[in-house]
Amino acid sequence: MKLRKWETMMIAGLTAFAVLVGGCGGKDKAASSDGAYQGKVTLGCTTWIGYAPLHLAVEKGFAKEEGVDLEIRTIESAGDIKNAMKAGQLQGMEQTIDTEVMAKSGGIDLVMVQPLCNSNGGDGIVAKKEYKTLSDLKGKTIALDTTGGASLFWFNTLLDAQGLTMKDFDIKNMSAGDAGSSFVGGKVDAAVTWEPWLSKAKATDFGSVMTTSKESPGVIVDALCFNKDFATKNPKTVKGILRAYFKALKFIQDNPEEAIPILAKSQGMTPEEFKAQLLNIQYFDEAMTKDYMVSGKMAEMAQKASDLWIKLKLMETPVKGTDIVDASYFEGL
Repeated sequence: MKLRKWETMMIAGLTAFAVLVGGCGGKDKAASSDGAYQGKVTLGCTTWIGYAPLHLAVEKGFAKEEGVDLEIRTIESAGDIKNAMKAGQLQGMEQTIDTEVMAKSGGIDLVMVQPLCNSNGGDGIVAKKEYKTLSDLKGKTIALDTTGGASLFWFNTLLDAQGLTMKDFDIKNMSAGDAGSSFVGGKVDAAVTWEPWLSKAKATDFGSVMTTSKESPGVIVDALCFNKDFATKNPKTVKGILRAYFKALKFIQDNPEEAIPILAKSQGMTPEEFKAQLLNIQYFDEAMTKDYMVSGKMAEMAQKASDLWIKLKLMETPVKGTDIVDASYFEGL
């Protein structure tokens, strides 16, 4: 899942944010009318195929059909996206649930309205072949990004399920990409990383993939969120964006030969590269959304993220899962 991760592209993100702030000049004061926003709605996201359907919704005119002037801005730093949200330069953003929980704790009053994609094998733990379980790795060196993010959240979710903590291991802090590289280079016993490092680890004569996110669905999930005040004042606009998103998913299903090149272009990929990456995720269609968000599972996962970040002292203000997830926009479609 390398292209989603902002850590590897900080310089590009800073440049994009500078352009964003420099070109907008203050908060957008476009008025709402009958629950519909009268200005351009701008969403911020990193480069990641999980966000590609909303790019398609713009490209194919599905958002305009729903009365929404929608723009997707790619900013390769999660920190810069949060800064843009605080500055009022963005009405919403697309990030992982755990990242959005941290953003809300940090003072951005936001609300999640739609899960977008579920990691389906793109993230994993690689280890030397002699280690079969997490318990086998006790006392061993594991490369892991401990600064926050999906890898840290997922890893701790797995540990909690087995009664383990990070104190049981010799953790080496590094980005997920560097973690994968370090493992393939034989410098650590295991690593929490993503593709292509999972495949590269399997290709070594000493490494294997111990487990992937496919075995723990619903943990690494990207979501669409909005500034809460914006969503409250503009429910028709939020619902219009959700309808455009589902139109895009249907278009992908019904017209893959036309859709894939558009999706791939939005991510700077070839169609072949995009199709290969698609094997690692699942887009949330309406049925999956009902099962995950409407059921309360999404709020539970947000609560777990808050509890973990507080425990690890990565944020100070707790966030209630039921406060940050709002299924009413989806249910009102």
